[in-house]
Amino acid sequence: MMRPERGESGFTLIETLIALFMLSVVSIAFYTLLFSVIRGSENSRAIARQSEEARLGFNRMVRDTREAGSILPCTPSAFANCYRVQIDFDNSGTISNPNANGDYEDMTFAYAGADHVITLNGETLIDGVYEVTGKNVFSYESNALQYDADADGVTTSTELDTSGIAGVGNGNGTLDNPELSYITNINYAFRVGASSEGCSSSASVEDACETFFASAQLRNRR
Repeated sequence: MMRPERGESGFTLIETLIALFMLSVVSIAFYTLLFSVIRGSENSRAIARQSEEARLGFNRMVRDTREAGSILPCTPSAFANCYRVQIDFDNSGTISNPNANGDYEDMTFAYAGADHVITLNGETLIDGVYEVTGKNVFSYESNALQYDADADGVTTSTELDTSGIAGVGNGNGTLDNPELSYITNINYAFRVGASSEGCSSSASVEDACETFFASAQLRNRR
């Protein structure tokens, strides 16, 4: 009786199972890596889109504010989270929403902290907004340096309010008249993207964010 040569023998069951196991491990690792790359790419695109939309909304807010002649109260929100400006874009002599060209001339910008959005007349303008520690999203200054109590080169709305001078501040702890007539600049400070404080260049895609700072000076108070 002839015996089959060793080189002609097939795989044993155990060898086959081991090969299948190793193949499954390699396949799982490959697909895990593939899906991770896909998720990372999708997150990167989403963050890039959010950042671009935030820049567009931010630029519009700053541009429109710079064109405004005055700042008005927005009820019932506090000025730390809300302000209102009016611009006669079509030079019609009246403020309309919208005007004949479809532009909104009475604009309220508000920060809704619970929803992490900045809105324009109730519609989302910038999404994913978080405060910068120690700063309000909106703050207000005046170029009337004679009321700069601490002589730091900046007259804040608080310094106007506490000036104790009739017609300048009323000392009620709120930004209202007469302080409003002295406000010349609206400052912005907020982050878009990450909920945690700080925007590090080494942060993961999920933690990426962008910080926005700017100052808008009202048109007729430059």
